[in-house]
Amino acid sequence: MSVSFLLFLMALPITAVTEPAESSASAAPTIQSVTVQGTHRYVALVTQVGQPYNAGTVEQDVRALWRTGRFEDIQVDTQTGFIGTSVLFRVAEAPELRLRKLVVEPSTYGLHLSLREGSPLNRLGAQAAALEAKRILNTQGYPNANVDYELTPVEDGKADLRLTVKPGERLRVSDIQFLGDLRMQPQALRESLRALHTRRILAWRLLPTYSPEAVESDLARIRSLYFSKGYFDASVRVEETAVDRKDARISLRIEPGRLYPLARDALPTCPCLFAARRAAEREGILDFAASVHIQPTENRADVNLNIQRGRPYRVGRITFIGNHHYSDATLRRNLVLDEGQLFDEMLLRKSLARLNGTGLFETVNENNAVVHSDAATGIADIVIQLTEHKRGAWRLSGPAGPPSLAGPLEASISSRLPPWGAGLFELSTYAASVSMYAFAHPLLPLLAMSGKRRLLPVLALQRPFSPGEGWRSGFSFAPQLGWRALGLSYGVTQTEQRLLPLLSGDRGLVPELTVTVEGPGIEGAILCDPPPPRFAKARSAAGIALRFAGALAAF
Repeated sequence: MSVSFLLFLMALPITAVTEPAESSASAAPTIQSVTVQGTHRYVALVTQVGQPYNAGTVEQDVRALWRTGRFEDIQVDTQTGFIGTSVLFRVAEAPELRLRKLVVEPSTYGLHLSLREGSPLNRLGAQAAALEAKRILNTQGYPNANVDYELTPVEDGKADLRLTVKPGERLRVSDIQFLGDLRMQPQALRESLRALHTRRILAWRLLPTYSPEAVESDLARIRSLYFSKGYFDASVRVEETAVDRKDARISLRIEPGRLYPLARDALPTCPCLFAARRAAEREGILDFAASVHIQPTENRADVNLNIQRGRPYRVGRITFIGNHHYSDATLRRNLVLDEGQLFDEMLLRKSLARLNGTGLFETVNENNAVVHSDAATGIADIVIQLTEHKRGAWRLSGPAGPPSLAGPLEASISSRLPPWGAGLFELSTYAASVSMYAFAHPLLPLLAMSGKRRLLPVLALQRPFSPGEGWRSGFSFAPQLGWRALGLSYGVTQTEQRLLPLLSGDRGLVPELTVTVEGPGIEGAILCDPPPPRFAKARSAAGIALRFAGALAAF
């Protein structure tokens, strides 16, 4: 017997053992090569050479490439040969763009997006802006809102973004029912509502808008009310939401649970906690947290308050971003928080409110102020992001009441002057306007303008009031109106802008305080609302009267 025949016989059983159950034709081919064509940047792929070909893995890579926002077209070609499969990703890089102009149509919904002029922009960023606009509309009571986007490249690597809003029907909450063993009066529960609170003005009811966020927010407030009374096992949930065209009726199921007897003043009062936080702010402490630990016993519950205070900080560098036409000096004059002093968050909020008072920028809030703190040095830098109003504007306004009382009807167009100069002569803080007034004989003689003329064209140069400029702002030059009207307007503007902050006090400047409540089987929070200023109703009435007087004297 030859040696070759013996070798053939020895090979037979080995072949029978190692042969796969399935035929080689049904096995997935091995990936021979993976190529990315159209970019020189590094691309991370799950599809790798040597692995079995998997269409799901290739699809996962395509989705990951789209999510980067770096490409405007992605195609995949595969070719299977005798020794494996070749996978080719063909990509087209999206151009590097920056936002030149954001247009929202229609513009009547007051959408303030985080996307700013000059921000990097691509298809993914445009889609994110549309989703953000949709989310804002949802919170405004438009559950079926839809927002389409159109990204149009223009010159010099810039692009315009157009968002088209299709809001659908607005949904309002017409009624709220409380179900279960409440242990409280329904009126007390209704008074605890904020987002879903129905307001009344004389004979009118102002119904709140419906959104899931509003419902969740007020559920937390109702549970906070029960926690403050000693019901630490309270459960509050939505039983039913009935929608009838534009109205929503919400039924809430409340299960208070056990009442834990508490010693008098065992739970900390909100005014005391606000005072403690304000004292910490004056010391430059940025991190303040309050928590309550509940330890239930057979007859009562022990309460332990824990206040955590971080380290104090001083203000480092204050930087403004987005002020293309206004100098840093003009903006800094509106700040009441200076570099080098202890970081008082209340003063930061007042500074932002004063920047809003200039009327030069879109609304500035704490989200526009980014604080970079360094625990090692105790220094905190502030970056304030600003978005300037458009240079030009038009206005069509009428009197607040009969023309004989409130004065003129006005149609005007205005434009900010170009950036030049400094201080009082910084032209960008001035606006030139052309107006046409139509008015009847006013009841208030001081408001009479130029004799008995029915139509009066007015060319004016105005410097709007700015808290940082004080007496050097809030004036106008318009010879056609005469010195009496100009003097009256200046005096009323100064009086109004200086008294309104005093009447408002700290309203809107003190954020809500959340006190965490925890214990065995207990988890929740007590929400403390900022205390109203003294004589709040009288202050509000005085503020309304002052604004009305300002409207009468405006021209």
